[in-house]
Amino acid sequence: MFLKEVYIKNFRSIKECKVSLDDFTVFIGENNAGKTTILDAIRIGLNKAINRHSFDEYDFHMDDNINSPKESDGIKIIYHFEEKDEGEWDGYISDTFMDVIQYLKGSTDKASVLIEVNAIFNDVTGDIETKTIFLNQNYEEITGKSQNIVGKFLQLTPVFYLQALRDIKDTFSSKSPLWGRFMKKVSISKEDLEELQNQISGLNNDIITKDENLKELVNELDKIQNVMDFQGEDIVSIDAVPLKTWDLLSKAQVVINNGSTSYNFPIDKHGQGTQSVAAILLFKAYVKILLNKMSREEAEAILTLEEPEAHLHPQAVRSLHKSINEIECQKIITTHSPYFIQNMDLKNLRYIRKENGETKVAKIFDQYVFSVRDIPEGLICLSLRFPNVIEVDDNLNIVTIKDPINRCLEGAIRGCCHPSDETIDAVIDNAYRIFNMAEICNLNTYVQRSRGEILFARKWLLYEGQSEDVILPYFAKILGKDFDASGVSGIVYRSNGSAGSFAKLAKVLSIPWVMLADNDEQGRNTVGEVRNCGYSEDVISSQVLLNSTTDFENELATSERIFTDYESIVAEEITQDIIELKNSGNVDEYKKEIVKLVQKGKVVNAYKLLDFWSGNALSADDIPEVYVNAILGVCE
Repeated sequence: MFLKEVYIKNFRSIKECKVSLDDFTVFIGENNAGKTTILDAIRIGLNKAINRHSFDEYDFHMDDNINSPKESDGIKIIYHFEEKDEGEWDGYISDTFMDVIQYLKGSTDKASVLIEVNAIFNDVTGDIETKTIFLNQNYEEITGKSQNIVGKFLQLTPVFYLQALRDIKDTFSSKSPLWGRFMKKVSISKEDLEELQNQISGLNNDIITKDENLKELVNELDKIQNVMDFQGEDIVSIDAVPLKTWDLLSKAQVVINNGSTSYNFPIDKHGQGTQSVAAILLFKAYVKILLNKMSREEAEAILTLEEPEAHLHPQAVRSLHKSINEIECQKIITTHSPYFIQNMDLKNLRYIRKENGETKVAKIFDQYVFSVRDIPEGLICLSLRFPNVIEVDDNLNIVTIKDPINRCLEGAIRGCCHPSDETIDAVIDNAYRIFNMAEICNLNTYVQRSRGEILFARKWLLYEGQSEDVILPYFAKILGKDFDASGVSGIVYRSNGSAGSFAKLAKVLSIPWVMLADNDEQGRNTVGEVRNCGYSEDVISSQVLLNSTTDFENELATSERIFTDYESIVAEEITQDIIELKNSGNVDEYKKEIVKLVQKGKVVNAYKLLDFWSGNALSADDIPEVYVNAILGVCE
């Protein structure tokens, strides 16, 4: 059963949010942002054994207006299950759950099931009362006997949770829901069982008879019949190996030989990384081998997994991602590893952040769908004129914006809608956040190449070229700032897609940013790209900083000290003709020629400057003002 969406209200740090899910969804974000809270909302609410003890007082969202669970409206979690393909539920599911299957308004023809779990504090009993119910398409409780089959439905959606601190002894214990079930499902024929027990009995006898101490110990213990009323011979024996297979299997353990020794070591004697991977692969084996044998074939597990990268080498993290992706179930994962998300589709990421103490969720999307009561005639005309951007279904009253809009289209859409429509601002805002296929491909490529580090940064400094990438961190240190300590990632946007793509991504993820651009035609195009992401002119003027000259190297040359350093690092390349320009007083042309020499090897000369400055440090006054403003702006 595919869990499409979860709506969470008043649960821990979440006042209210909606989280859409994919087959493979990964949550990223800073510590304590709410990633585990979302996993727990899924894990606790879909537990078929949910009861009044499932939630406690600390699970209720509290803020300045609510000081205790007694004052809360209660926890509410709604789970939206949907067919992956139309007709997928035909047969057992549609027959068994006919009365609770819904076809949601404004949705496709795929069937859905809505389940709500709510918990509220009872003042009289002092208990937390928990209730699980089916909802109809209007999100109201379905009345009647259908509520009696909630448990049967939840059997089709078994949820498994592997936490960040995995206790390998518990994971591979006989009581484990994974390992324990493998051991309990061992099935041996009666004839084979008798043969095995005879072999084990013979092995025990051999162990005892080949050691004089054990033989004497058995003889002494056999005298128990002199005290107790036991009859017979060979009353006492020592089972060095348990005689019963169930007893033997209860003590079974996984051993691993890493190839460097002849000894096999139990899994708990190996490193944390090996233990972590073993736990994940155990679950993978369970889904592949046992799940459908222990439940109906329609059942689909949901794996909620925290930090699979724990204790692993970066290359192992990338390999583990592939193994997890192969698990035949829905996967919902949290990670702090850029290596884990390096090869992921950005659309499968959810960025979790705290905003004024509340958890918020953001995602990248390639279209925006919304429903309206009545579609204006003007919007229908607009869809006919721009069919690649806007699609209208006037039967279902659904509007789909399929491509990013610009200022012109914004005006046209607003003109088609009624001025009193309070949702139009939200529609426009989301329409600006759409990524087209080219933008997504470019961002995916950049994330793969940069290992996804920008998605874990707190702030971004965007600039055009690699020379800035070399020089600006040094300038920051001169100004008493440190990009790493401030959580700043530098991004070269010009060769990695477009300025607009990164500005839009920053908007979607709510990441503060500052952008540097050249003061030329390309730089003005950059401003246009940012404007077409829906940013206001005030934001653009304060966050997009233009050089006073055409490019980075020329801007640096406005500093007398840095220009002098230019002359030093390219001294061997300065020709007599260039020197003559200086001697004849043609200073401007002379400066242009020196800058040209620097630009012939931009990146190499940037490193030469750093090397030169290591022995002849700059002062803050030597740094051009535009870079001072950019660095201080992004680091504050």
